[in-house]
Order: sequence, then C-alpha cells, then structure tokens
Amino acid sequence: MTRTTIFTFSLLISLLFFSDFVANAIPGGRTKIKDVKTNTEIQELGRYSVEEYNQLQRTQKSGDGDLKFSKVVAAESQVVAGTKYYLKIEAVTKSGAVKVFDAELVVVPWKRSKKLLGFKPSPANK
Repeated sequence: MTRTTIFTFSLLISLLFFSDFVANAIPGGRTKIKDVKTNTEIQELGRYSVEEYNQLQRTQKSGDGDLKFSKVVAAESQVVAGTKYYLKIEAVTKSGAVKVFDAELVVVPWKRSKKLLGFKPSPANK
C-alpha cells in the first residue's frame, strides 16, 4: 500500500467514526435510551415523575393524583442545559387500570435539580 492509500483509508475510517459520534451526541438531538427496564436511573426518574404529578394534582384538588408507578417502558434523552428526558411511564390508576403516560423532565446535575415539565396520558391510551 502506498502512503496515499493508507492516508485515504485512515481518513475514511476517521470520518465514519466521527460522523457516528456526532449523530449520537449533537446537542438538541434526541437519543433513544437502551435497556430502559434495567436502567435504575431512568426507573427512578419515572417514579419521581409520577410522585410529582400526584403531588401537583393534590394541590390543585382536581381529584386526580392517585397514580401508582409501575415502570418506564421507553425513554429518550436530549442534551440541553442539562438533560431533558422524554419518558413513557406505565402507571396504575386508583381503579386498577394500567395506563401509559408521557412525561417530560429536565435534570441539571451540577445544580442538583430536576423538574417535571409535563405529564399527560399517552396517545396509546386512546
């Protein structure tokens, strides 16, 4: 092999590696989280989301707020000023029905904060 061929081959491999890295780490882009069911951090964020939703509903006295966390079934993350999570959460209503909810929350580790931005029934329930 000539030096030019080796250089071209090395450059091609580097570009392929870099493009894969950039596609998975672009700020603002959503990334699917794998192994959600065994990811303890994601499951804890799901539990937190249900607890926050319940607390908010109780303070608004809307009659809702009696969900029991079951598990996170799907999740995506997005790099923002921290990490924004999009979770599909399975929860049990007080009547015993199992429903899926969509939750959005932001975690800012260096501020030790997390905030539930949204929690609503998933369109899959309809």
